Amino acid sequence: MRSILSISELNAYVKNVIQRDAFLSYVEVRGEIINLKRYNTAIYFTLKEEDKARLSVVSFNTKAFPTTLKDGDEVIATGRITVYEKSGNYQLVATEVSYYGLGAKLLELAKLKVKLDKMGLFDQEKKRPLPKFPKVIGIITPKDSAAQSDLVTNINRRYPLVTLKIVNATFQGESAPSSLISAFEVLQNEHIDVLIIARGGGSSDDLWAFNDESLIMALSAKKVPLISAIGHEIDTTLVDYLADVRASTPTAAAELVVPDQNELRQTLTDYSVRLENAMSTVLIQREKELNHLIIRPVLVNFGAIVENLTTKLLTLSTKLGARSAENIARAEITLHSLKERLNKAITRTYNVINETLVAKSTRLEALNPTNVLNRGYAFISKNEEIIKSAKKLKVKDEVKITFSDGSVLAEVKGGEDE
Repeated sequence: MRSILSISELNAYVKNVIQRDAFLSYVEVRGEIINLKRYNTAIYFTLKEEDKARLSVVSFNTKAFPTTLKDGDEVIATGRITVYEKSGNYQLVATEVSYYGLGAKLLELAKLKVKLDKMGLFDQEKKRPLPKFPKVIGIITPKDSAAQSDLVTNINRRYPLVTLKIVNATFQGESAPSSLISAFEVLQNEHIDVLIIARGGGSSDDLWAFNDESLIMALSAKKVPLISAIGHEIDTTLVDYLADVRASTPTAAAELVVPDQNELRQTLTDYSVRLENAMSTVLIQREKELNHLIIRPVLVNFGAIVENLTTKLLTLSTKLGARSAENIARAEITLHSLKERLNKAITRTYNVINETLVAKSTRLEALNPTNVLNRGYAFISKNEEIIKSAKKLKVKDEVKITFSDGSVLAEVKGGEDE
């Protein structure tokens, strides 16, 4: 008859059997971490395989356990299987825990980002501003992609003066980094003002080529500002960190790289109106100054002033005639001197006023709208009102077109929008 075992005896026996099993002395188990608990001397967690199975894990080697691991990470735990006698549960005593799959790739990516950051490739002070009015834009996109179509359509709509130089490349897969580098080198030798690398959104795997170290090092030699538009807002690659400007979509990149022609037209119109108003104000002010100058008494009654002075001189001469010849001679000399001085003073005053009047007239003449007409321009009026916009006219309106040598009447036949 077999003896009856206590629970502790049974647990000890099972533990002994497991410990003597060579296969269980070293196993590698993959699973998802849940219920992670950290202590000073040990780390406890459970590995989960979807809803199929679970395994308790303890690690006394806390230094071998990555500090970044958390619930939800998929890992590989390496160690031996043993039994915890008190509870009778078997567990994995892990000597090493490492990321598995995407987690491992992300860890390597984080290390690479730190390395490149220390090299200064992502420094904000190295970011270049985009040119306000680029003449030539280089674009790298997948061939016949929606990203290429969006860029071309939106850039031409906003700013049709720009020239686009497009080089297609492979954007995902093992050959993507080398293909992107080749496309970049082509445009690096072209005369472009800004470079855009663009594609539509995708999964992390689809965008992984943009985390390639060789691609980052090649792009770091760029001669012009770089715009990255290779994912959605939540997808950030190393190329995004390197780029001078990041756009969430190809359409957003188009809006960043060129101005809107409609906004430029409105700005020019505003400047034109302001200039016209300023010129009108100056002309009115100069006209007032000229009118004020013309009505000054010295110009209006100049002849009367001279005549009055002459009369006074004659009267003085008559009075002096009664004096002795010596006094008369002295008086005549004095009178002649005074007359010359007076004439000179009057002449100087007249010349100064005349020069001022000529200068004012010349400046006023320069502002005269008739001079503009003499250069081949004309202005249109309707019912004595000057027409400044085509929108104020309609078909069959009768207008008056004024040239430098006369005017003609005309009838509006039609119009064209700009």
